[in-house]
Parts: sequence; structure tokens; C-alpha cells
Amino acid sequence: MRRIAGELAFAAGLVAIGWLVVHFGLNAVLHALASVGVGGFVLLALAHVPTLAALGLSWWSLSRDAPGARPLKFIWGRWVRDAGGDVLPLSHVGGYVLGARAVALTGVSGLRAAASGLLDLFVEQAAKIPYAMASVALLLWLAPRSGFVAPAAIVLAVSVALIGVFVWRRDWIRGRLAASAVAVAEKWPALAAADPGETRAVVAQALAPSGGLAPGLLLHLIGWTLGAAETWLALRFLGAPVSFGGAVVIDGLFVAVRMFAFFVPAAVGVQETAYLLLAGLFGVPAATAVALSLVRRGRDLVVGAPALVIWQVLERRGLRRAPLKRTPLEPQQTP
Repeated sequence: MRRIAGELAFAAGLVAIGWLVVHFGLNAVLHALASVGVGGFVLLALAHVPTLAALGLSWWSLSRDAPGARPLKFIWGRWVRDAGGDVLPLSHVGGYVLGARAVALTGVSGLRAAASGLLDLFVEQAAKIPYAMASVALLLWLAPRSGFVAPAAIVLAVSVALIGVFVWRRDWIRGRLAASAVAVAEKWPALAAADPGETRAVVAQALAPSGGLAPGLLLHLIGWTLGAAETWLALRFLGAPVSFGGAVVIDGLFVAVRMFAFFVPAAVGVQETAYLLLAGLFGVPAATAVALSLVRRGRDLVVGAPALVIWQVLERRGLRRAPLKRTPLEPQQTP
């Protein structure tokens, strides 16, 4: 049922994108895209590399004591993880599994990759809260009379409440994360350990207070800030420059929206609508806002496709070495 709902949401999103392009004028959208040019598009793709590096280093900080763990391995895993969620019609959970498997292919324990990757997902969501709060505060300062003030204030209140819940229920949250990581490891044999006790021990070590939570949170915040810089740069290339504060509002509130629309594969349709509404707060024409989303999708494709190709090559090499083993990404069937 969940899979059908995701497929329907993906199809509806594609229809929404087509309608937006037609409604606001195909020529206007194409003109905005043409203003970026090949050189601008290459620069936008290169500008995404530091963001990927910061997010990959956050993941590594949660598993840096694992045998064979190296920063580049986790940056590679983050590259594959984002490609799975942004290029393929997968949810972020599917991208997480791909990323964990990619790290495991480099020689890091699959269990370590799965446990630290799940914890990194949690840290990522936690880092979005202060980023969303900063975005709301800037919105109230830069556009106090916009119709988004009331919804933004609600988002701010919810963010503060969530931080309070995290602090109050941190032990319960740590337990739930441990149980989830064990469940993932048991479902995906390629990521699990032979001894279930080892699974729980590895998860507990990853969740220890000294396990890199604070550096991971900081690196994610750096990554989100770099994402706002990418939005600022893209709008300049599109001929609709906004201040960096405006870019933080657009990117930060989009991140918050996407957090609640995680069930829509690649946020198809959601991303376009969010950019249309948020960029419009700063005078960005509707066609340019749609073009901004399409530029981002093009960048995701150009950056992510090579990662998926390399990952498939590595998987096939592994299968040729062990042709009788279960396909690495095939979940264990439960009776």
C-alpha cells in the first residue's frame, strides 16, 4: 500500500510539473534556463561538491572509529545516497540503503555503515530544525507583511517544541534509533553481522554520547548553509538575484517542506510548488522559480548519475565474485 501511494504521488508530481511549465509559459521557462548557460550550469554542479563533502563528513564523524573508515568512503556513500533519493524514483529510505551499501562496498563493515547511516539521518533531521528557525526569523525580518508570516510562526513554534522533545526524550529516541538500526540490519543481510549481539553492540557504540553527534550536527548546518549559497548563485545565473538572506529563507523553508513530504519520491511536484511560492516572496517571476527547480533537478542528474553508474559497476563485480550469494540489496523475506 505504501509503495502504491508513493507511485501515485510521483505520477501526480510529474503532472504538476508539466502543468506549471505550461501555465507559466514554456518559452519563459526556457528563456530563464538559457540564461544560465553551459558554463553557469557547470559552476552550479561544482558548487554542490562542498555541500556533498560536508554531509559525507558528518556521516563519517559518526563512524570514524570503525575499521577501514575513511572520510572519502563516506563522502562517496553520501554521493550515492543523494543520487538514489534525487535521481531515482525512491524515497529517502531507499537512498539511505543505497548509500549504506555503497560504503560497505569500500570495505567498511556493512553493519557500521547501516547503523551510522541511520543515525546520520536522525542528525540531519535534527539539524534542519535550527536551520528552519533561522529561515523563519529572516522571513519575519525581510518580508514581515507576507502571507507566510503566520505559517512561518507555526513552523517556528513546532521547531522549538521538537527541540524540547529531543532533549526531554533523548534516551527514548536513542533506544528507538537502536531498534530501527537493528531491524534494518536484520532485513538486509548484506548489511548485517553474523551475531545479533554484535549488531546491538555496534549500534550502541554509534549512539554513544561521544560518537560524533555534535560534529555531525555542525557539519549538517554547514551543509545547509552551503545549500543556501547554491540557491543564491542559481538565482543570479537565472537573472533574478536575491540577497543571501532571501536565499536562506527560500532554501531553509524548502528544506522544512521537504522534510514533511519525505514520502514523495524525489519531491516531484513538491519542490516546484515550494520554489514557486517561496521565491515569489522576493519578487522572482513564476517562470524563473520553476526554472530554478528544473536547474536543481538537472544538477542532481548530472552530479548523481555518475555515482549510480559507478555503484552498479562495483555491485556487478561483487556479484561475479560470489554468484551464488543473495543479491546485496535484496531484503530477507519474512514468512
